[in-house]
Amino acid sequence: MRLKSVIVAATAAAALSAPAQAAHFQNGSFENGFAGWTVNEDQTFIVGQAYHRDENGDPDNCPGAPGAESPCPYMPTGGDFMGLLQANASNEAVLLSQTFTTGAGGATFRGDAAFLGEDYLPWNDSAFVRIYRVGGGEIATFADEPVVLFFSSIAMTGDWGATDWTHFSLRLGPGTYRVEAGVTDVNDDREPSMLLVDNFSLTPEPATWALLIGGFFGAGAVLRRRRARPAWD
Repeated sequence: MRLKSVIVAATAAAALSAPAQAAHFQNGSFENGFAGWTVNEDQTFIVGQAYHRDENGDPDNCPGAPGAESPCPYMPTGGDFMGLLQANASNEAVLLSQTFTTGAGGATFRGDAAFLGEDYLPWNDSAFVRIYRVGGGEIATFADEPVVLFFSSIAMTGDWGATDWTHFSLRLGPGTYRVEAGVTDVNDDREPSMLLVDNFSLTPEPATWALLIGGFFGAGAVLRRRRARPAWD
């Protein structure tokens, strides 16, 4: 009976450590649409591919494949789908967000983003992915400020410019966080730029996994002791 209790305790420790932590972040590759996400505009889409367009409105070559004979699409970096946010004329970001919690050992947050600029200066459309710690405190080494994981704009890419997929990662301590992705169109109703996002994930840190592994080692030690007892004990 004691062994059974130890195994149950170890299993409970596992459920409360790394796997539970990972479950706090949902649908990072958009395979289930926007389930788990909050969107504030109707300019958000789930797509299987996307094209950057040049000043003539024609599909263009993406930065990762210069000189291609035909326009190359941006493809998902994880799974079959990705999120696409298209700017509007409000000068306010079209936002996609999710709030999640890390476990006692913290976690590393990762993802991919790309900016498809379809405007020209002085209309400096821009896009970002940023993360906040909910309730104050620190994110990594930044106090009371969002950490910008990805940022690009027309000023950075040039007129009708674009970026390739950009990977980012950030070590997070224990706590509750909010990740936001957004794209903004600057003061016109034409050439709306786009932000692509995909493959967001939350990976528990080794300290969290140690709780899981330690629990099962403890159960194994009890099992070995029971097997070593004399039959008359």
